[in-house]
Amino acid sequence: MISWPISMARTAIELPRNMERSIREANDLMEVSREQLEAMRRQADEALEQAERMNELLARVVRLTEPLERAQRGAESAAEGLKRAIFGPEEAARASIDAEVIAEERALVEQEDVPAEQEPTSARPPDPSER
Repeated sequence: MISWPISMARTAIELPRNMERSIREANDLMEVSREQLEAMRRQADEALEQAERMNELLARVVRLTEPLERAQRGAESAAEGLKRAIFGPEEAARASIDAEVIAEERALVEQEDVPAEQEPTSARPPDPSER
């Protein structure tokens, strides 16, 4: 029975010390959290700045390619006009269709050649044109 009041007195004496330690630990944790949040904010700001720089570079590339695209369309238009002048409208249309078919066939052949290049040479029969 005597130990109970002594235990209560000891607890009452240690209570302010324990509360102070708990508050100090909570403050330390909050300070660490603030530092981490600040570091994350800096990283996010840097990432945003880098994204803005990349956006500016991309806009420059787009601006630089626009004249090339216009020149290409102009060259295609001039070539079409030249075909009409030389061959006449019907032949020029037929030549354009033939050119498109040839371009599509070439693209298909190139697509078929890619897997063949990836295969080991021993699995592929020798090509007479390679000799």
